[in-house]
Amino acid sequence: MITDNLFNADWKATVKNDKRSWALDVLENENENGLGDIYLKCISRWFSEMPGSNKQKNHLKASLKSLDNTDHLGAVNELSWWVFWVSRGFIIEPIPTGKNRTPDFCLKLEDLCVMFEVTTLNPSKDGRCNEINYSEKNSLKRIIVKMYDEKIGQFQYAYNKKMPVVLVLYNYDEFTGFGVQFNRDMNKNSLFGDTLLELSAIIYVERYVQEGKPMLKKDSIKVVDNPNAEFPFPEEAKKQIMSAAGIDNWIDCERA
Repeated sequence: MITDNLFNADWKATVKNDKRSWALDVLENENENGLGDIYLKCISRWFSEMPGSNKQKNHLKASLKSLDNTDHLGAVNELSWWVFWVSRGFIIEPIPTGKNRTPDFCLKLEDLCVMFEVTTLNPSKDGRCNEINYSEKNSLKRIIVKMYDEKIGQFQYAYNKKMPVVLVLYNYDEFTGFGVQFNRDMNKNSLFGDTLLELSAIIYVERYVQEGKPMLKKDSIKVVDNPNAEFPFPEEAKKQIMSAAGIDNWIDCERA
């Protein structure tokens, strides 16, 4: 049985009353060394290793434990992005929240801080994206909403500090392979326009769970620079994400 405080007996009892949650499938495979067991222990350990006080990590903790699939996926995406960098020897730290919106992380490269804002594109519940069927057009429209509406405060925070900021976009809205369409349209500059100076780049990512552990899919990762950015995304950081190796097409978020 799993004894981690993050997913304790009280949490499990709550899960068993919810038939729609991600956690139901996990607990069905909870036997010792089962995939559910591996998954919960992995997430618990990553969370315990992330720096920050209990107060600073409280929101992330609540989201990881949430039975709402959207909340949980977003929190695991954020956590796995931190793990990806720190396990490869980089210094990446959560940015404390304040009165104004702040990006999620600061990646330290010599005398420069690269800020990451991690977000998730889940199946749309947004009335501004009212197509009934999922399509590339629908996701592209929602990316625009993310950039120009939902995340502009985080971008401006980095811009005011004269630091590059990157939107890390995990996608659960589309079929596998949307990254090709995304890359083509982004490189035509059809999304950036000519006014978004604050955003340095977008990194498009697809994450899956393999053998109980979160992994990134190598051929889905796309890094697209904003040609209008005031502070470009450094090549050193870009090369690291694009050169990451894994087994076949899977990159371990946590490198052994």
